Formats: sequence, structure tokens, C-alpha cells
Amino acid sequence: MSESTPAGWYPAPHANNELRYWDGASWHDQVPAPAAPVPVAVLEAPPVGAPAAPSRATPQGLAIAALIVGIVAFLTGLVPWLGLLLGVGAVLLAVFALKNKQPRVLAFIGLALGAIAALTGLIVAIVFGAALSNPTSSGQDEIVVSVPLETSVEQTAAPAAEPAATATPAPSAAEQPAAEPEPAKPEPAKPAAPAADLGSATNPYPQPYVAKGIFGGEKYSLSASVVDANANALVKEWNQFNSDAPAGFKYVVVQLTMTGIDPDGVEPSLAEWDLSLATAEGNRYDSEFLVLGDGMSSMSDGPTLYPGSSFTGVTAYIVPEAAQSFLIYDNGNFISF
Repeated sequence: MSESTPAGWYPAPHANNELRYWDGASWHDQVPAPAAPVPVAVLEAPPVGAPAAPSRATPQGLAIAALIVGIVAFLTGLVPWLGLLLGVGAVLLAVFALKNKQPRVLAFIGLALGAIAALTGLIVAIVFGAALSNPTSSGQDEIVVSVPLETSVEQTAAPAAEPAATATPAPSAAEQPAAEPEPAKPEPAKPAAPAADLGSATNPYPQPYVAKGIFGGEKYSLSASVVDANANALVKEWNQFNSDAPAGFKYVVVQLTMTGIDPDGVEPSLAEWDLSLATAEGNRYDSEFLVLGDGMSSMSDGPTLYPGSSFTGVTAYIVPEAAQSFLIYDNGNFISF
């Protein structure tokens, strides 16, 4: 194409490539009539000297603002109220940015950071508000009132000298009455000797034992009895695939009866997890999974127990062969059989 493009119809870059007339020096705003034939000149490239249409950059101010506010909110999320407010602001800016078709990546990052900061700030604000509304007594000032102690000294005048009385002869020892013996003073009661540590291996709790929850409150009562203290043969009789006890050890089969106390109910399977079999020396052994005999139930088979309802199941433990006396162990407490 020559330096001077001839006049004609060309795609105008400044008008989204719509047909405009080029007179050789400038563009005209007129457009061709709908029924008019397409001029041959439109097939040529735009004139070399024609002004280029200005490019429209995609606006991204809201997206950038959402990203910046989201980062600040994320970094200040643990500051009461500030992180919450900035997080909400970042979320709103990101929503407006997406609605106005601004860069999605920036908007989504700002939205995610703002949401995390808003959630963290809400939790911190709730905890902080609860701490302010419930001050502990240790933080209150103690008012000490001191009362001056006044002492008065009473001076008593010496009694006036009485006139000398007529001397009276002292009675003889025989005439003096016999002194009465003083009554014996009762000895103070001796404080009772402190009981041994109840719940220890040497002083276990008696049955039935009442178990308590982690946060207090009675959960259930438990009674236990040893069914077989040397039950290797019994366990094999239940099912041939039950594992043999290791060399030097034996099975002990225990029957447990649990009665519910907690109004919300308690699962008998807790006995499988909480309770251990202990020897007199304090060594503890957890329950073993076995296939039980016909008509027998394990504690994990029991239903939820509510106050007054009971369930009985069988549990097996592996202990050293030399062990002969046993205890039940529950969360730091020993219970006798």
C-alpha cells in the first residue's frame, strides 16, 4: 500500500472495526446504507496514516482493592473487631469486582482472605466480649477497712488500808476439812488417722463402682466377677480361630454388668475401652477381641443404657500365668472384685 491511501470504505480501528469512510486524510462518521453494496476498498487493509483506535484497558481497581484489604484483614484477624470489619470489607469489594467483570483471580483471592479474616475476627470478638462480660472475682479490687484499735488503760487506785483485824488462831491440821479431789479432765479426742488412698491398688473401691464422666457427673455403676481365671481352653472352645495366649500368659474371662445413671444415656462399649484388668501389683492389661460362645454377648453389643437399665457382657484379658488375684482399673481408680 502506498503512503497515501486512496479514499474509500475501510474497517475503522477507532470504531470497533465498523465500516467508516476514509477521505484520504481523516475518517467520517457516516456508515454505509444497509442495502448499499460493499465497496471493494473495504477488502484492503486500513490506511497506514489512519489514527489507531485507543485500546480500552479492563478496569481492575475494585479487584486490586479487594486483594489489598483481604491481605490486611488476614494479617489482623486476631485483633478484636478490626479483623472482622476489614474481612467484611474485603468480601464486599470482591463481590462488586466480580459483578463488574474485573480480574477474577484478584477478586477471588481477596474474597477468600476476607472470608477467613471475617470468620476469625467473629470468633475473636465473641471470646473477647464474653471475657469482658464475665470478669472473674480475682480481678476485682479488694477493699480493706482498717479499724483503729483503741486501748484504754484503767488505773485502779490501791485500796485503802483496812484497820487491822483481831488475830484469829489458825485451825489445826485436824480441824481443817479434807480437800476434795479435782474431777478428772476428759482427754481431747484424738483425730482419726487419715484413711489410706482410696482407689489405690492396696485400698481399691468396693463394688458396685460408680464411674464419673470427664466433666463430672455420674455416668454408670459397674459390677464385675471373674468367670474363669485360667481360660485358655475355654477361649479355644468358643471358636477354633481364636488366637492362643502367648507363651507365659493366659486368658482371664470377666463378666461385667453396667447400669445406666446418666440421663443422656451411656454406651456399654465404654467398658471395653475404659476398663482394664489389673493385677495386685498394679500392672494393667487391656481387653482382647475374641469370638464368644453361643448365647454370650460382649459389652459392645449392648444398647444405650438410661437410668435404671442394665446390660451384662463378657470380656477377656491376657495376663501373666502367675497372676492369681485381680482388680478392675478405671481412669486412675482400682476396683476390687
